[in-house]
Amino acid sequence: MQGNNNAGTSGVESLIGDQSKNVAIFVNDFYEEDAEALELLSKRLGRKIHGVLLVDKAAKERQHTKQDKFQEIVCDFRDDVALHQAVQSYEKDLLLAYCSSERSQPDYQRLLPHVPYVLGPTESSLEWTTHKDKMREMLTSYNPDFVPKVKVMNTGAEEEIKAVLRDISFPMIVKPAGLAGSLLVTKVENEEELRRSLKKSFEVIKEVYTRDRGRGEPRMLVEEFVAGVLYTVDAYVNETGKVWLLPLIRPTTARQVGQEGFWIFQEETNHSLTADDIAEANKAAEQSVHAVGLRSSVAHIELFQTKNGWKIVELGPRRGGQRQEMYMLTYGIHHAYNELLIRIGLEPEVKTVYKQHSTAIALYADEEGQITAIEGVEEARNNPAVYNLFVHASIGDMAKHSNNGGKRVAEGVLYHENLTRLNEEITRVRKGVRIITSQ
Repeated sequence: MQGNNNAGTSGVESLIGDQSKNVAIFVNDFYEEDAEALELLSKRLGRKIHGVLLVDKAAKERQHTKQDKFQEIVCDFRDDVALHQAVQSYEKDLLLAYCSSERSQPDYQRLLPHVPYVLGPTESSLEWTTHKDKMREMLTSYNPDFVPKVKVMNTGAEEEIKAVLRDISFPMIVKPAGLAGSLLVTKVENEEELRRSLKKSFEVIKEVYTRDRGRGEPRMLVEEFVAGVLYTVDAYVNETGKVWLLPLIRPTTARQVGQEGFWIFQEETNHSLTADDIAEANKAAEQSVHAVGLRSSVAHIELFQTKNGWKIVELGPRRGGQRQEMYMLTYGIHHAYNELLIRIGLEPEVKTVYKQHSTAIALYADEEGQITAIEGVEEARNNPAVYNLFVHASIGDMAKHSNNGGKRVAEGVLYHENLTRLNEEITRVRKGVRIITSQ
C-alpha cells in the first residue's frame, strides 16, 4: 500500500501532550463549524490551537470563501518544493492536517507526504475513495456482494458499449467516476437510452470536471441498477482501524418524488428501520471502511437496503453534506469536532439520544435557463423551523438539471420536534422560494 509514514499509535500521546503542538492545517475550504471545532479542541487540550488555511493556487483562482478566522497561505500544490516550503515552518508545531471537502481531497493527498508526523489516511486510501471505479474495485475484492456490477467507460466507444451490453442487464445507472452531488447521473432502460446518455455526458464531462475539480481523468461508469431503499451514514475510524458509526439518515431522490434526475431531493433523520436492519447496515458500513483502508478519518457512506442485503454505492473520506447541522440538531453531535479528535488519536463523542427531527433540502430550478430572479429567500429564512438556507447561484447564472451537469441553486436544513409540522414547513419553504429562469 502506497502511503505516507504518518505518526503511528505510539506517537499519539506525544502529539496530545506536547504543548508546542498548536497548529492545525486545513486544506482549501473553510467552514464555520471548523472554527467552532478548533475552539472546542483548544479547551479540551488546555492550549490555544491555531488554524492555518492552506489553499492551492488554482483553487484560490477558481473560487474561495472569504474568512478571517484562520491564517491563510496560498501555494501551488503541484509544486513539491513550494508545498514543502509552505508547511516547513509549522513542522515542529503541527498537531493535525485536515480536509473536509471531497473536491479538495486530491490536494490533501498531495500534502500528506509533507506532513509525515501527524495522523492521517494513506495516499492510496484517498485514491481509492475519491475515484468511484477504484473504490468499487477495492470493495469487490473485499466482498464481491458489496457492490453492483460495473463497467468503466473512458470514451463511450463502441467496444466499451458492447462490453456493457454483454455483462450488465437493464436497467442501468450511468454516472461519472470522479464527481459528487449526483451530477450527470441517469437511469437507462434500454440500449438507445444508454447510448444517448453516454453521448450527452461525454459532451459536457470535461467542462463539469474542470468546474467542480473532478478527481482523475473524466470517465463514466455504467453499473447494474440496484432496487432498494437508499440510506447514508457517517463514520469515524481511528489510527488502528476502530470504527464509530453515527445514526443512519434516509435520503429521498428527485426521481422518487416525480422529478428529473437522481439528485438528493431531501435527507431526513427520521426512518423506520428495525434494530436488526440498523445492525446489518452498520456491519456493511464498517466493513466498507476497512475495505478501502481508511484510517484517522471520517467517512461518508451511501448504501442500499435490498432483498439480498445491504449494498455499498458510495464511500468518501469526508463528512456528508449538511451532516454537521443534522447530527447537531437531532443528536447533539458536533461532527467537525469529532473529526479533529479522531485525527489526534482521541475517541469521538458519539451520542444516540434522538432530540428532534431534522431534514436537509435541496432546490433546483423547475426549468433550465438563465436565472432572472430568486425570490422568497428572506421570508424562508425567517421561518422558525429553518436552521439555515444557502443560495449558491446568482442572477445571470445558468440553471441546469443535475443529469445535465447542473448544481443545486439552494439548500438548507429545517428542524422541529413534531414531524408533521416539520413536513408542513418544508412544503412552505419549497413553495415560497421561487427560482425564475428565462429559456
